[in-house]
Amino acid sequence: MTRNTKIAEPIIGVASVLQTIPSLALLVFLVPFMGTGKLPAIIALTIYGLLPILRNTYIGIRGVDRATVEAGIGMGMTSRQVLTMVELPLSLGVIMAGVRTATVLIVGVATIAGLIGAGGLGDLIFRGLQTYNSGLILAGAIPSALLAIVLDFILKKVEGMAQPGKLSRKTKKNITRGAIAVVAAVVLVFAITSFTGENKETITITGKNFTEQEIMVYVLGHLIEEKTDLDVKYESFLGGSTLAFEGLQQGSYDVYVEYTGTGLMNYLKEDAINDPDEAYDYVKKVFKEKYDLVWLDPIGFNNTYTLTVRQEDADKYGLEKMSDLKRTADSMVLGTEPEFQERKDGYPGFQELYGFSFKEAKTMDTGIMYSAIKNGDVDVIDAFGTDGRIPEFNLKVLEDDKNLFPPYYAAPLIRQDVLDKHPELEEVLNMLAGRIDDERMQQLNARVDIDKEEYETVAVDFLKEEGLMD
Repeated sequence: MTRNTKIAEPIIGVASVLQTIPSLALLVFLVPFMGTGKLPAIIALTIYGLLPILRNTYIGIRGVDRATVEAGIGMGMTSRQVLTMVELPLSLGVIMAGVRTATVLIVGVATIAGLIGAGGLGDLIFRGLQTYNSGLILAGAIPSALLAIVLDFILKKVEGMAQPGKLSRKTKKNITRGAIAVVAAVVLVFAITSFTGENKETITITGKNFTEQEIMVYVLGHLIEEKTDLDVKYESFLGGSTLAFEGLQQGSYDVYVEYTGTGLMNYLKEDAINDPDEAYDYVKKVFKEKYDLVWLDPIGFNNTYTLTVRQEDADKYGLEKMSDLKRTADSMVLGTEPEFQERKDGYPGFQELYGFSFKEAKTMDTGIMYSAIKNGDVDVIDAFGTDGRIPEFNLKVLEDDKNLFPPYYAAPLIRQDVLDKHPELEEVLNMLAGRIDDERMQQLNARVDIDKEEYETVAVDFLKEEGLMD
């Protein structure tokens, strides 16, 4: 770029465009190509770090005094020698400023990677948001902020040392060797964690980013560990149904709990089937034919979407059914989790079937929706039928009188190749069949969302109560 300035602007322009892509959108965009987990996160973070480093390197080299460059050429240096022995050393301070900017930026963006199963401090933040647990949020946010501050401080020292005339040749070599050692260590650690995680006798379980899913992740995991010789790896709290489903297809995960209504309408794009058995039989048949994925026996509970309002509003306006909202919708604000705004069995389907819209529809995390309706920031929320916060927050579930929502019976969804290799999993996971009804699931969810117990503790207690675990 510094040797051919005509290509510099287009290349920096492309890097600038990449920088404008929202971080979560970039992460999700990479999932269909390389699955979920650390790899797409590292690639996305690398892309986000490109612009400040690229721009500062270009500006730094171009800013080197031409007389100094020409002196090097006059001494018989080649273009490469001029670059490495003159331009890069003199522009190192500017380059390091770009590295500092990129580092702080990447630390902040890295927390979002938790939504695609990459782990890290972002997991704590999103779990805290889901359960409205300030302690978890701070446990993720404070170390992240401290990490950015510490790294920026260290790099600031390096930047100061990199100013022209401040570095001896020996110090430069030490910095270079140190940088190479750090990069090598990072690559080694990543390689070790990546390859050791690919244990053929390990079952990887995933789930979506809400309480019920996380409880079921540990129910499945501990049941497998109790009844088989397999190890279990947990990579859960993904940011949406699509990430879990695509990760399962691509082999990033082996099993997770899915819902018949989601399979029917979100993945197969079919119309609602209101008979629970018929809906289950249909998704079981088509998923096997189309995706080679197997629906095991239903666990028992139906976590259907619902629209809920404050009980006092239901009493005031006589709201019993979703159709009743038509009288007050033009003055009410709807709060929903992100998927509901796009799904056929969500707000678009509601508008089409019921024939009206709300004054405004706001998207928010499921953990915040309940506080929002309690505080009067929104008037209606989409809730899950088994959510323990519905009675706790004194909310009224409105009847779906036009049958917008299909049955959402939960069942383990597993790859056929995993069952071929470990056929015992079918019998083990089917031990859960019919053991958790709607009321029981609501109680389990409430222990996490209301009583602030740990997901894993609730899951293990359930298995022991059912005699499935010693």
